[in-house]
Amino acid sequence: MISERSARLMNLGDYGLKVGNPADVVIIDASTPATAVATIAPVLAAFKRGRQTVDRPRARLLPPA
Repeated sequence: MISERSARLMNLGDYGLKVGNPADVVIIDASTPATAVATIAPVLAAFKRGRQTVDRPRARLLPPA
């Protein structure tokens, strides 16, 4: 979780949502940001520089055999 002020301190000139900027995103299975921080919410997917690096589908219950 980096803010614009932190990006300026680190001299990240390509920070922000703009076409051509690198994209690093983590998708967490939580209903609110507070829940994501307060619990051990699983990571569903992660993207580094626009390329998917993690894929973890949600658990699903299978019918009895």
